[in-house]
Order: sequence, then structure tokens, then C-alpha cells
Amino acid sequence: MTLSFNEFSINTEALELQVADHVVAIDERNIALLQTLAQHYPEHCSKQECLALIWPETIVSDMSLSKLVSDTRKLFNQAGYSGPLIQTVHGRGYRLDHALGKQLQAYYAVKANQFETHIEHSTHTPYTPQQGVPQSTSSQLLNSPSRSGENQLNQGDNLQSARSMSVTRQPSWWEVFAKVLIALVLVLGLMFQLWQGGSLNVEPQRQLTYSEPQGAIGRILWIDDHPENNLVEKAYFEQRNIGVYNTVTSEEALMLLTMYNYQAVISDMGRHGDPLAGLKLLQSMRENGHPTPFYLYTYVESAGLVDAIYESGGQAVIVDSESLYQLVLSHFVSDES
Repeated sequence: MTLSFNEFSINTEALELQVADHVVAIDERNIALLQTLAQHYPEHCSKQECLALIWPETIVSDMSLSKLVSDTRKLFNQAGYSGPLIQTVHGRGYRLDHALGKQLQAYYAVKANQFETHIEHSTHTPYTPQQGVPQSTSSQLLNSPSRSGENQLNQGDNLQSARSMSVTRQPSWWEVFAKVLIALVLVLGLMFQLWQGGSLNVEPQRQLTYSEPQGAIGRILWIDDHPENNLVEKAYFEQRNIGVYNTVTSEEALMLLTMYNYQAVISDMGRHGDPLAGLKLLQSMRENGHPTPFYLYTYVESAGLVDAIYESGGQAVIVDSESLYQLVLSHFVSDES
């Protein structure tokens, strides 16, 4: 079985990865990881589910999965593949890169058309087990021997069929009426409160949240408009007696840098509709004389992005939690030594 994309192909029987004319050996675990992500695309696959599917009936830690993802990326990079491969969904799991995912969907469409043509031609032919039904498209793409046998034949087909057959249900008239009625009641309630001389005491959402253990050895300033994506990493640092300050705006981050001492700054790249918010924050920090080490924690790393961060005075672009831990903790180790 061969899985072919624009820039590479995988022979699942010979366990070989070919990029252009360069062929290298690929492990069954690497294939199992790609198969798992392919079956879940366009959604991500959680770390727990990845562990259960790649290491069935085996107890392994998140470190094993992180290392497998890192090793897979390195393997493709060493083979000469220059495109993105696996995205890290921070705090949740991993997802197949969108460029590969789109090719995967195109493959699904071709196979679906071939299957429909086969059914039309064999309408008057009695079905026999020897004729068979095509395997799930994901199993055809990556026939991994490390996968559990249960549901391996039908899982991918069921998932793809459900997606392709799903349609948007139009709401009935009474559902629309109920929603309009609820909205009208809420508006009338607010108007009545104002008419009675009251005020709408809506407390603004606090943008700054922090958690600093007693006797903390230092602080991290973390800027991300979706802090819920970093709860695992935040807990990791707090367990090592490091205070973590979270804010969602660059303006507040610059203000906090003038008020407190931080050993490191971690930022996402895009925020509030600005795809370059992280880079702009770094540039503002350096322009205002803040030398605090800066790390960009994002989904996809590119040569252009790395160069831009380095040229602006940043330390690194990071796409996985293990690298984040290692680089950020180095500042605290040096403080203690």
C-alpha cells in the first residue's frame, strides 16, 4: 500500500518514506500517528485518544506521544520534505496539516466517485463476499499494523459517509418564533430596568489573571486571547513554583512589563483579528527597552517567521510543549545557580 502526496509517498508494506528520489526507513508508530490524524481530519485528535489508538493496551505517558510527533517531523525533514506536516493544538492534541488534509479530502472524493461508479455497473450483479466493499479510505491510505483490529475496516468509511451526507437542517417556524420571543423578552426586561431608574451594572471582564505560588522562584508573562488553550502548560510551570500571569492584550502586557520583573514572556502570534500581534508586541518591547526573553508559542513554524522573530530580538519560535518547557525553564535554572 502506498500513500502519495504532492511531495512525498509512504510505502506501508516496505515501511519506506520517499521524498523526491530520497528514500528512508519509517517506523510503524510514525505511520500509525499519521493514520490516526488522517482519520480525524479536519478535527484534531486528543492526546488521550492518540495514546489509546497508537499504543493499544499499553500504558505510556504524554512524553511518548510528544516524542513520536517530534521524531515524525524530524524524519520528514531529514528526508527532504519542506512543508508542514502536523499541527500542535495547544492543550488539546494534534491535527494533520491543512495542506495535507485538503489532499486527503480530494482523495476521498475520487474514491467515492469510483465506488459509486462500481455500484452503478454492478447493480444487476448479485453481491458476493468475494466482490467486497472498499476498505475505509483512511485504512487504504495508511494501513498501519500497530492499529487495533477493532473497527479498523469500517471506522473511516462511517466517519466520511456521515460527513458527506450531512446537510444543514433548516429551523422550523416555531423554533424561529421561540428565539425571537426570547430575545424580545430580554430586550423588554432591560428597557424596564432602565425606565425604573436602574443601571446596567455589567462588570467588565478582567483581562489579567495570575497565579503565583507562595515563595515563587520567578514569573512568566503569558499573552494569549485564548488562555484556555494553555492550561496544561500553565499548570506545568506552577508545579515548579513559577508564577504565571495571563493577559489577552499587548497593551496590558507592555504596562505589566513596566511594573513587574519577569523571567520570560510567552506570546501567541495572532490576536483579535491581527495576524501579526505577537511580532508587533516583541518589536514594541524592544523599542521600549524591555530585554525580557521572548518566546512565540504558535501552531506552525516557518523559516520566514523564525527569521522575523530573531531579527526583532526574540529568542525562539516554539510549536511543541516539550521545547517550551526546556527553553523557558533554562532562565529559572540560571537564576537559581
